[in-house]
Amino acid sequence: MSKALRTLTYGLVAIVALFELGVFWLMLHPNVSADYRAYFIDKTTTCLNQPVAGTYTLGKTIDFTPPGADDAKPVKVCGWEGPVGDGTHAVGTSTRLRFVYAEPVTGGLALKLRMIAVNIGGQPTQRVEVDFNGTAIDTVTVTPDAPQDFTVTVPADLAATANGRVELELRFPDSVKIGAFDPDNRRRSIKLVSATLIPT
Repeated sequence: MSKALRTLTYGLVAIVALFELGVFWLMLHPNVSADYRAYFIDKTTTCLNQPVAGTYTLGKTIDFTPPGADDAKPVKVCGWEGPVGDGTHAVGTSTRLRFVYAEPVTGGLALKLRMIAVNIGGQPTQRVEVDFNGTAIDTVTVTPDAPQDFTVTVPADLAATANGRVELELRFPDSVKIGAFDPDNRRRSIKLVSATLIPT
């Protein structure tokens, strides 16, 4: 093999090796969004955010049963499956809803939720931890007997920081797996029947 051909071969091998090292580095340090990293890489959440508009009119009750599917779709960010029967299943250890509204809010807000716990695995109740734009504001306990109504108060100072955009997270510390080998993003807890955000 001539010297020139040998040099060319070594050069090509070096380029391929550098390319593979670059790919390996990207595998260890992927340039991805925080949501993608939390769901796929770190697995710190079972809720992968979707780019929904969240368009909402304050005071409107959103129906999460099958007849209200079209109205509910724009506010369901992640962690929901359905609707079926008497509501929309929460799937995983948390879910999110987005409310984007144009109306001014000068006081507080009241979040009204109608929910029913899913009766699976002998878990008698389901706690639902409510976060408003990243701030924990309440925890309610839901039973599987019948849909129940809950009102969660958002103080005026916290409501003022929303600026017409509410990211509502519901976390389920008592969620259960249906099958022994199901992953965490298939856990069940409650069904959401309706939700309303009302100025107070």
